[in-house]
Amino acid sequence: MLLGSLLGACDDTPAPLPAEAVFELPRDGSTAGFFDLPWPTDLRRTADGFIDVTEFTNPRGPTSTLGAYIEAASTRLRGYGTNAGVYFRFSVPIDPASLPATAADTLEAGATVFLFDLETGERHPGQVTYHEAETIYWAGNTVSIRPVWGMPLEAGHRYAAVVTGGVTTTDGTAAARSRDFTALIDGGGDAATAQARDTYGPAIDTLVSAGVSRDDLVSLAVFTTQDPTAELITVRDWMVAEYPIPTAPTDTWRWIASEASFTRVEGRYGPSPTFQSGDAPYDTPGSGEIVIRDGVPVVAGEFDARFMLTVPTSPMPADGYLIVLYAHGTGGSYASFANGDLAQFFAEEGYAMMGIDQVLHGDRNPTTNDPELLFFNFLNPLAARDNNRQAALDVVQQARFAATVDLPETILTGPGGASLTFDPARIYVYGHSQGGLNLPLFLAVDDSTQGGFLSGAGGTLSISVIEKTEPIPTSIGVQLFLALPGSSPENALEQEAFDYEHPVLSLIQTWDEAADGVNYGRMIFDRPRTGFAPKSVFMSGGQADPFTSANANASLAASMRMPLLTPVVNGIEANDILGIGAAEAPVTGNVAAGTATAGLLQIADGGHFVAFQDEGLQQRIRGYFASFTGGVPTIPRDGMVITIDAGMTMDAGADAATPTDGGADAAADAGSDASTDASSDAGVPMDAAP
Repeated sequence: MLLGSLLGACDDTPAPLPAEAVFELPRDGSTAGFFDLPWPTDLRRTADGFIDVTEFTNPRGPTSTLGAYIEAASTRLRGYGTNAGVYFRFSVPIDPASLPATAADTLEAGATVFLFDLETGERHPGQVTYHEAETIYWAGNTVSIRPVWGMPLEAGHRYAAVVTGGVTTTDGTAAARSRDFTALIDGGGDAATAQARDTYGPAIDTLVSAGVSRDDLVSLAVFTTQDPTAELITVRDWMVAEYPIPTAPTDTWRWIASEASFTRVEGRYGPSPTFQSGDAPYDTPGSGEIVIRDGVPVVAGEFDARFMLTVPTSPMPADGYLIVLYAHGTGGSYASFANGDLAQFFAEEGYAMMGIDQVLHGDRNPTTNDPELLFFNFLNPLAARDNNRQAALDVVQQARFAATVDLPETILTGPGGASLTFDPARIYVYGHSQGGLNLPLFLAVDDSTQGGFLSGAGGTLSISVIEKTEPIPTSIGVQLFLALPGSSPENALEQEAFDYEHPVLSLIQTWDEAADGVNYGRMIFDRPRTGFAPKSVFMSGGQADPFTSANANASLAASMRMPLLTPVVNGIEANDILGIGAAEAPVTGNVAAGTATAGLLQIADGGHFVAFQDEGLQQRIRGYFASFTGGVPTIPRDGMVITIDAGMTMDAGADAATPTDGGADAAADAGSDASTDASSDAGVPMDAAP
C-alpha cells in the first residue's frame, strides 16, 4: 500500500476527485478527450473565429464523411447549434433521479441542470438525459441537455449550460468541481485558467446576479450560438434588389391541355440564379455551397426554370388571377400538382397554380440518379445543407415572376386575346414534403406571399434522422456513415446508444441549422422581419407518417408558435411550456394580434399523403384558400364549406365533399410504393424527405 501511495505521488497526473464533474481546460491546444471540457464552449475557437471541433471523436479519420462535417464546421461556422445538445462528463456514474425529469423542471429554481440565456437573463427549457456506458462516440457517464423541440436557442446569443451540486452519485455523494473549474471560479490557476476566466467569468457573474449560488456551481459550458437565418436573408435581399426579375419569352410558352375548369400551359422563365458552387449534382467535395464574399452572394450560374401553369376558365378578376405556387416533394416534378385533382379544385375557386422543378429534379438533375439521394446528400455536407436553401431562393424568383408576368391569352384562346396576369397581392403557397422543408425558409425571408398550406412538413433534423423509416430507414445510412459494428443497423445503433442526443447528431444538427425550418419558424407570423406582414399558415400532420414523423411535424409547428387544432391527437411539449392552447375550428385571426391565422391539424391514422387522401381535410384546405379573398383567412371546421363566389359558410351535406386526389388514392392502393414516379399521372409526389 505504501509503495502504491509513493508511486501515485510520483505520477504527474492527479487522480480524479470523487464524483468529479470533469472540466479540463485545453493546454497546448488539446485535452485528454474532446468531452473532458464541457461542449459546446467558446473556449474552443480557431484563430479565425470559427468553432473548433477538430478534436471531435472521429475514429475513421479526417478523410471520412464525419471528417468532412468536422472540417466544414471548423472552417465556416462562427457559432454553435440552436437545437443541438450540450455535454458534461463525470468521473463516476451519477444518479439519474438527481437530474430534472422534464424540460419544464429545468425552469425551476432548484433545477440541477439547466440552460440560461446570458443576454436576456432567462432560462431556456431543455431536455436532460444521461448515458452511463461508454461507446465509440459517447464518453462514459455523460449528462446532456438539449433545447425542447420547436424552441431553438436565440440566434447569436451567449448561453450558459449549468450543472449544480444537486447532481449526485447513486450513493448520494454530491458531484464535485474539478481542479480546473475550482481554480477558474476561485481566482487561481495558470495562464490557461486566466484565459478561460475572461470568457467564463462574466457568465458566472451574470448567473450569480440571477440568483444562482456561486458555491453551488459545479460545471459550466459557455457558448455563443450561430445566426442560422442571416446568410439566407443576405442572399434573398441582394437578389430582390440587384438581380433581374425573370421573364418567359413568348416562344417558350406551350399549350398542353384544356380541362373543364382550367387550361394547362407550360414554359420557361429566366434568368434564375444558382448560388451553389461547382456543378450539379454537387457530389464532389467542395461543391454545392452557397458562398458570400464581402457581404455579396456569388452567383455560380443561371438556369431557365421549367414551369407548369394551370389557369382557370373563369373570367379573370380586375387585378388578375389569384395564384398558388406549388412546391413538390422528392421525386415529383413541375407538373405534379396538375396530375391529380389539386389544380381542379383550386381552379374551381378561381385560383391559378404554378409549379417548377425543385433542386436536382427534372432537367435540373444531370444524372439518372435518384433525386432523393442527390438532394439529401449527406455524403457532402455543403450540398446537404445548401440544397434546401437554394430551393427557398428558387421560390423567391418564382414569386417575382408570378407577380409580374403577362401571359399571352393567345396561348389559351387563340389570336386576338389580351394578356392575362396574376394579382401580386394574392400570391400563396402550397408545399408538400420536400416542398414543406423549403417553404418555411421562403415564408420567413420573403414578403411576396400571404401564406399558404404545408403538407408532410417537418423540422429539426435530429428527429428525422432517428424517426424516418421510409422510403429507406435512416438507421441503414447511420450505420454506414459511422461504420458502426453490429449484426444489423438496428443492433448497431442500439450498441452505440444512437438517440436524439447523440454527440455526432448534435454536430450534424449544428452544421445544418441554416437549412432547418425550425430556425425560421417564428419569422413567419410570430416575429416577422421588419416591415413584413405576418403570414397565415395551415398545416396538416399524419401521425402515422413514416417520411416526416409526427414529432418532426410538431417541432416545425411549435417553432412558428402555431396552435394545435382540436381534436388533439398528440400534445406538443413546447406549446405546453409556452402556454399555447389548442384551438377549435373554425379559427380566424388567432395569431399575430388578429392579423393572421394558423393551426396544425393532426390526423390520427394519416400517412404522408393524407392531404391528398382525406376528403374532409381537402374540403378544409379548399375553404381555407377560398377565405383568403376576405383578408385574414379562416381554417374551417370539419364539414364547413367556404367558397369565393358565395362569400359565405355553410355546413356541408353528404354531397359537399370535394373530389379527392386520384394520385394519392392510387398511391394508397399500391401500398404507397416508394418507387412511384411522382411525375407520372399518379400526381402524388413521393417524398423521401428526412
